[in-house]
Amino acid sequence: MDLDLVQLALISVVGVVAGTINTLVGGGTLLVLPLLIFVGIPPLVANGTNRVCVAIQAAVAGWTMNREQRNLAAGTDGPPLNGSAKVGWWPFVLVFLSAIPGAWGAIQMDTLDTELFKQVMGGVLLAAVAAFLLLKTPAPGAAGGRSLGGGGFALGCILCGLYGGFMGAGIGAFVILLLTTALRLPIVDAVRCKVWLVMVLSTAAGVWYLAHGIFHFETALALIPSYALGGMIGGRVVLRGGDRVLKPLVAIFSAALALAILGGWS
Repeated sequence: MDLDLVQLALISVVGVVAGTINTLVGGGTLLVLPLLIFVGIPPLVANGTNRVCVAIQAAVAGWTMNREQRNLAAGTDGPPLNGSAKVGWWPFVLVFLSAIPGAWGAIQMDTLDTELFKQVMGGVLLAAVAAFLLLKTPAPGAAGGRSLGGGGFALGCILCGLYGGFMGAGIGAFVILLLTTALRLPIVDAVRCKVWLVMVLSTAAGVWYLAHGIFHFETALALIPSYALGGMIGGRVVLRGGDRVLKPLVAIFSAALALAILGGWS
């Protein structure tokens, strides 16, 4: 389907907001997916297109945070970001491999029953909103809670990969929770690691969707630059607690849109 200029402009504006939210705490997909479905993109195509775009947004956010941290470290207010060294490489492999069957499951569900997939997506969006609202993350510089241990962390990585491949709405918030509890990472380190983990799992899922032709090029042209801009904005403010204002706003707005999807508004 072809989108008009108003729809493309709306996607671009929401993409900047969503990209910023994705970087700060996760949950921007809770805005983008319902919007894409509302303008007429089939749910599975919206999902696949968004996975590709999120991978690019996360990469831009990670690069921006690395650059911002170097700039802050040259002054006096830049806490060290060393979460990457604490996490290691194997969690990235786990989320990458787990995202592929997650994407496969979404494709199979849509193939069997498009309406069922739409209802499941709306229900998962609402569940993600609830978790998004209830998620408590430590204050900047604070350590996380009780450690889950190596096995618990590995299981968490697999579950995040599966969910991220299936849809990924709110996945950033779930990954932050995993990193702050399982590894007791400070929130700043957790956010930095989160964007790279999300990039890896979104890349795996996005490639799978692309291989099956589940992608809307016109939407991506509007969403990729706006997501990237949001990633840059979020990367610059992530050390300053900007999620306190954005988090309740995205939860309220996305819950309304998810209810609209469940009610047949598409």
